[in-house]
Amino acid sequence: GFAGTLLVVVGFALLSSASLALLMRLLAPVMALVFGLIGRMAPRNLINSLSRTAVAVAALMVAVAVIIGVGLMIDSFRYTVIVWLEQTLQGDVYVSVPDFNATRTSATIDSDIIETIQNWPGVARVDTLRSAVAETRLGSINLAATENQDIGSERQFASLQGSSDEIWAAMQSGSVLVSEPLATRFGLHHAGGEIDLFTPQGWRTFSVQGIYYDYTSSEGTVLMALDIYRELWKDNALTALALRLEPGANPDEITRELQDHFQGQQQLLIRPNQALRQDVMVIFDRTFAITVALRLLATIVAFIGVLNALLLLQLEKQREVGILRALGLTGRQLWRLVMVETGLMGLVAGLLATPAGYALAVILIYIINRRSFGWTLQMEVQPEAFVQALGIALIAALLAGVFPALRMSRMAAAEVIRY
Repeated sequence: GFAGTLLVVVGFALLSSASLALLMRLLAPVMALVFGLIGRMAPRNLINSLSRTAVAVAALMVAVAVIIGVGLMIDSFRYTVIVWLEQTLQGDVYVSVPDFNATRTSATIDSDIIETIQNWPGVARVDTLRSAVAETRLGSINLAATENQDIGSERQFASLQGSSDEIWAAMQSGSVLVSEPLATRFGLHHAGGEIDLFTPQGWRTFSVQGIYYDYTSSEGTVLMALDIYRELWKDNALTALALRLEPGANPDEITRELQDHFQGQQQLLIRPNQALRQDVMVIFDRTFAITVALRLLATIVAFIGVLNALLLLQLEKQREVGILRALGLTGRQLWRLVMVETGLMGLVAGLLATPAGYALAVILIYIINRRSFGWTLQMEVQPEAFVQALGIALIAALLAGVFPALRMSRMAAAEVIRY
């Protein structure tokens, strides 16, 4: 996957020369109309110096493509998490026990607390969950047992045997649901397969009713009916509760009432749905904050590449610049010439980075991510990502051209002609 990604990037980089030459020929009439003499000279200069300008454009294009690709991947990941949270967190208030493992809590809730919550005013229904660890032929996995009868309609499935209305009945008969990462690990490409779990009675084979999208753990999870779990594992403990409130009940008020009531009995995490979602998104944004540094570094590398190419061009074209000055080209016109050239380089790099960045995003989302973690992200393409990337390419190129333009505008004609 990474080798293929590298070849895709190299392939787009190799298109920089042809793209630059083609776009300059297409833009030449427009540039001449807008900038006059300078507008006619700039595209020709870039074509005549392809050995330098194409390399700078390729460097800038690769950097901007990385920005687009990573940005689209993160946006898609964030969109996927939001959709997944909406489908997963259907309760109004969640109760669990603090544990060191945030993705697989195994600490149990006291039975008398569970009974009190089930009879709490304003609570219409309580969905219970038991999280544990189970052994398979390929090692340990997460096991979750639930009594949520609406799980078929509240989950998004990658593959499903039968209809969503039949899921709960199948689970009560002994079938299980597996998360997409687990299905990937076990080579289950579609629902209808089987998975072996080690129970206190020995190995037992469970049919897989469906494969659902899940982003909790890259190890994967098996989801079964709570009654089946208790029958096989002889375990009546519960790990978490999801409270569904009566219409009109205030989740924040009930959360505070429960926290006050159970203070001093057992340490519990009692959080309303909205607060739990916000906590998840805060952690998500904190996790991917490092990508801001990645984008900044890519822009700096591109800036240095364009600056280096322009300084080399300035060194090579000293005599030509002296002749232009002798023919009457002013320092201000030289400044404009360099800035128009760098702007055109940034424009070409940004335009070429658009398909390159999209291709990188597709590879990252559907190949690299899936092979690394086992889950599939939902592609989310925002036009703003491409507009921002084009702006970054133009700004980086124009900034890189400031110093060379300043030096060229101050050259004395007699000195550079003798060069």
